[in-house]
Amino acid sequence: MSDLARELEASSDFSDLFSLVKKSVRKSLGEHRVGLMLYLGDLPMRIGAFHSPGTNDIVLNRRLLNKVTRERPPMGRKAFLFTILLHEYLHSLGYLDEKEVRGLVYQISVENLGKAHPVTQMAMTGPWVNLTDEELDELGQVIDNLELVRDFERPEHQYII
Repeated sequence: MSDLARELEASSDFSDLFSLVKKSVRKSLGEHRVGLMLYLGDLPMRIGAFHSPGTNDIVLNRRLLNKVTRERPPMGRKAFLFTILLHEYLHSLGYLDEKEVRGLVYQISVENLGKAHPVTQMAMTGPWVNLTDEELDELGQVIDNLELVRDFERPEHQYII
């Protein structure tokens, strides 16, 4: 088991998971950025999350997260969150093509966690694999009820200003 896999098992919140996402991207692509904020919002079920180019915001679909949380064991939930945050983090780095980003999520997952890891499996199937057609067709609001996740990104360096 890799160090990252052990750290992922021990992770306990969004911030822990996101620091591992950033660590894996830095290792695989040599790229990094800071200053992102995470919001939970009620989105249509077909949308896992989104990052609008030019912003520091990632909006994660609370409805999909709640469904995954109810139906999957802890590592399945972490795999879902890791892949979704990795996908949106790559968008925040300037990777805008969806097909390219999906390929990078898989590549980074394999390189850092191995082909058999639940994160890599989630990168192949996506979080929608177990949803019914009715659930996928639920539109919901375009964006509703945004909630800021506090302490999402922990600073790596303390600066005195």
